[in-house]
Amino acid sequence: MVMTVVSFRRLLAVAVLLCSLPAVAGSVSFRMSLTGPQLTVINQGDSAAFYPAVFTLRNNGDWARLETGGALAELPAGAQAQFIWPDLRPLAQLTALEHMQPVMVRFFDQAGVGFGQISFFRAPPAAKTTLKAHYAGGALQIEPPELATSLRATWVLWPQEEGIKPIRLPLRFEHRVPPAQRIDWPRQGKVPFTLDTGAGQPAVILIHELEQGYAMQLLPGGGLQGREQRAAWLDASAKFYSAALIALAIALAAMVLQFLRRPGGTVPPDPSTNSGPFKKGRAKA
Repeated sequence: MVMTVVSFRRLLAVAVLLCSLPAVAGSVSFRMSLTGPQLTVINQGDSAAFYPAVFTLRNNGDWARLETGGALAELPAGAQAQFIWPDLRPLAQLTALEHMQPVMVRFFDQAGVGFGQISFFRAPPAAKTTLKAHYAGGALQIEPPELATSLRATWVLWPQEEGIKPIRLPLRFEHRVPPAQRIDWPRQGKVPFTLDTGAGQPAVILIHELEQGYAMQLLPGGGLQGREQRAAWLDASAKFYSAALIALAIALAAMVLQFLRRPGGTVPPDPSTNSGPFKKGRAKA
């Protein structure tokens, strides 16, 4: 019985150690600088970005891919790459959307999952009046503005992210970049605008066209980015806590029962040894 309790305690300790192992996930983010016709992209994360590509937004909403010196299969952490900036017109000649100079960097992680990052060299100010938006049924829904508002239209920018579904098929490192969507609110009416941004439900950027200019609103993602690749037990912490408490109670009960079964709570001395009142010797007649 003692060996059974000890073995159970060892197994319980091993289980606790295994459940408490840290889950380390890498990160990839980019910092960019534009000098004349050269765009420099620096990977400031701690993981490599595979098959990175850079796109800039045209006035019609299409994303144009920038050229680089050669095929770029990997951008390690801390490394940088140069791309050719295509539009060298003076800022005064650019439209309002082009003047913001939006840039999207797309890449794959080491598992083959596609991600994207959108940034601006000249971002508009944050919107004071925002729209209600949320993910429902896997799609993004943007509610129309209130009646008394100067909001005329909204550009929707997002990095299409399909989650882990594509890696179940033969991998194809091809970037899918749908054009940005412009919502004309007078035409849209009272019907919510619905958009499929991919199973990864990424964060979305809204550029509002107001009577006094442009403003930006950031929409958080649906919370699925990175979670699909998490081990199942990481999302079941409540169940593991309950199981650990039950196992601990069973272990304590087994230890108490074993202690109560001992005479006087102590282990009797072994009569085969020479210690104590029991000593080896020849019996006298």
